[in-house]
Amino acid sequence: MREDNRLIFRRGVVADEWFERNDTVPMTKAPVRSMVVSLLSPLEGASVLEIGSGTGAMCVDLARAVGSEGHVASIEVSPLALDITRKNLNRADLAERVELIAGKAPGHIPKELFQAVFIGGHGEALEVIIGECLDRLDNGGRIVVTAITPRTTSRTLSCMEGLGIDVGFWRVHSSAGRRTASDWLLQGNNPIDVIWGDK
Repeated sequence: MREDNRLIFRRGVVADEWFERNDTVPMTKAPVRSMVVSLLSPLEGASVLEIGSGTGAMCVDLARAVGSEGHVASIEVSPLALDITRKNLNRADLAERVELIAGKAPGHIPKELFQAVFIGGHGEALEVIIGECLDRLDNGGRIVVTAITPRTTSRTLSCMEGLGIDVGFWRVHSSAGRRTASDWLLQGNNPIDVIWGDK
């Protein structure tokens, strides 16, 4: 095991600082990743679909959660984001658990069944993507969507309710503690809406 990977296999999600990043590629922050993994649990041995790899932070934590018998399929349209995700997965020694799919949802969603779905990137095809993901979701499975705009939240809630999904919704305002010379300082993250529904 690489020396810097000992943190990967500790409890909880991986620290934001561990990941290779690019300012133009979005990353799901640790507090939100922790909630998403918790909402999708149990994940051991599960097959999980991710829409929007971004930096790969969520992908790494999902790959950790599914274990050696599980599988993550992650779709990403940006070549730069895919490259960063691949680097982070390789660095974490988790690449064998993940199928990275270069393409755009819903057209590149695999035809297999999944026990859990995370939608972090969607563009204007959000409602179609949610419908397609629901079709690929096993009975008893769960979809989690994160949203950074009120419009996306409203669209997600309307779509899920329209599909007859029992919906839950949290608005998360998280802050990270940073040590200063004499005290601790709270640095706020952007508010994120977390919406989930069960099939």
